[in-house]
Amino acid sequence: MGNVRELLSSRMGPTTVKFDTGRGGTPDLTTQDIAAALAYVQDGLGRELLETLWWPESAARRRDYLRQGVIGLVAPEFNRQQVALSTARTEFGIAKASMGWGGGAVTDAQRKEVRRTELALELARAGTWPNNTMEQLGVLAGAVIDEMAMACPCKKCDGVRTQPAEDGLGVMRCDDCAGSGFEPLSGRKRAAAIGADCSAYSRFWQPVYVWMLGRMRALEEGAAAEFGRALTRAA
Repeated sequence: MGNVRELLSSRMGPTTVKFDTGRGGTPDLTTQDIAAALAYVQDGLGRELLETLWWPESAARRRDYLRQGVIGLVAPEFNRQQVALSTARTEFGIAKASMGWGGGAVTDAQRKEVRRTELALELARAGTWPNNTMEQLGVLAGAVIDEMAMACPCKKCDGVRTQPAEDGLGVMRCDDCAGSGFEPLSGRKRAAAIGADCSAYSRFWQPVYVWMLGRMRALEEGAAAEFGRALTRAA
């Protein structure tokens, strides 16, 4: 079926060229076929991203759906992290309070428990996004979508996501693009896109940005694959 994304862009956007004429007796997909196939793509963030990137005229009318989809993606993970952090903080507090409880001797087991819960708290803090993540979600989502729209294939793997293994046997994930197939933007450019300096991006925003980018790309790819299957049935 070829690149279904480009088909969506070329047929559904405004144009002065007539694309739905036959070629060599082979029936072509009409704009009605393409719109009908798109209707078979499951509702959700993946479809909204597919339209945003490849049929922006339609996406402009569906901004609320895109916003709801992004919130629905990020909010559960943000809440999970907050709960994990709160739980780790509580367990550390309990371990400290148990040290020498009621004037008793501090035991090795109590020391070990304090150290264990302290390490768990440090890990939870390191894995928790900034407190104002949800307030900055619109800016983050806009930057991620712009990066998706402007992405170029990885120069090392040519977009196939893998490269020959070092031992010459089989393939391995491309280390330049981390298996995404796209040339990654620098931290400096990502920082500028969200209005932060490089140090703030690296310290606070990189984890949430990379997390969102990976999952939004996966959802858009899934929607594009679903769209392609629907088009195949319509052809």
